[in-house]
Amino acid sequence: MKKVSYSLRIAIIGDKAFNEQIFLNNLRNVAIDSTFSEDIPEFFIVFNYVPIKIKVFLAESLELITHDYDKIEKLDVLILTANLYNPKSMIDYDKTNIEDFIEIFSFSGLSILAGMDVEKIIGKSRSNKLKISRYKLKNIARELNLIYCFEIYDKQNDITEIYDKVFSDFYIKFQYSNPELFEQAKIYGKELTK
Repeated sequence: MKKVSYSLRIAIIGDKAFNEQIFLNNLRNVAIDSTFSEDIPEFFIVFNYVPIKIKVFLAESLELITHDYDKIEKLDVLILTANLYNPKSMIDYDKTNIEDFIEIFSFSGLSILAGMDVEKIIGKSRSNKLKISRYKLKNIARELNLIYCFEIYDKQNDITEIYDKVFSDFYIKFQYSNPELFEQAKIYGKELTK
């Protein structure tokens, strides 16, 4: 049996410690295996019987991720995170920075803006700070030509929804780009899930 799997390389931009806690813990919970080499977390999951190897690159800003191009080389998914109670958390997300990122990585993958209700996620009582509205968040995603926009209130269910969307898109891409390898991957995935 061939051990065929799909590979995904995901960049998650924003508060590194918070994103590690939220996004990586979710992957850890569903992974068959996980490793950390050179500070790059890697996960091996099975999604709809298709094994997927995932490398995650965390950075505080788009500029920092582009500086690591030699180490990364290729990305399939870009997730920009922002604290809905802190407009400064999106200061790095402008059209010029996105265009530079796209040019450097020749990026044509999946792009997501994830506005996080940090106060609700960490269970803190509501403050009187102004919150970025859903309307504003959608407009920012549209201005930056990002494909998806999510609001995150629940660190388990909402993050799972984001990953399901990402994995579903790549599942379909894999299925149609190489049906023979896709079927071999599903056979291997079924073996892994027995």
